[in-house]
Amino acid sequence: MALELLAPCPPFDLPGTDDRNHSLAGVKGKLFVLLVSCNHCPYVIAYEPRMVALANEYAARDVAFMAVNANDATRYPDDGLQPMKARARERGFPFPYVRDDSQALVRTLGARFTPEAYVFDEARKLRYHGRIDDNHRDAARVTSHDLKNALDALLDGKDPPVLETTAFGCSIKWK
Repeated sequence: MALELLAPCPPFDLPGTDDRNHSLAGVKGKLFVLLVSCNHCPYVIAYEPRMVALANEYAARDVAFMAVNANDATRYPDDGLQPMKARARERGFPFPYVRDDSQALVRTLGARFTPEAYVFDEARKLRYHGRIDDNHRDAARVTSHDLKNALDALLDGKDPPVLETTAFGCSIKWK
């Protein structure tokens, strides 16, 4: 079951690729973007430059980004914390990349895909859920910048033009 719009962000305290734990209480910013991600999914790999660009662009507007990987690292060793550390360094992630070994956070979110975006407002209520945009293959051919549109609207004090979209990508690798 997916987290309902306006529901609070589930609490979490998860280890990051920076050797620190990250919790909901530690998230600062007017908005909080939580990206369900992983290392091996070709959709995520295609979106990573856009994820980094969005995080860099919106940092100046007080928007916090975080990526969470909950894939079963036993069956998918590339999704373990050590490979995540290498990935974060190689890709220059400007946001925390955390590991949800228990899968509790992503289960509570109702996440199904990598990547999948969740935007929480300053009160940490869910305001947008879904895809980053409508073209994972080619950033130049995007016609609907769903995550960006949601962030811009919320920062302008408005509701996102579209509250939910269907994320697409690889399925989460459940234990």
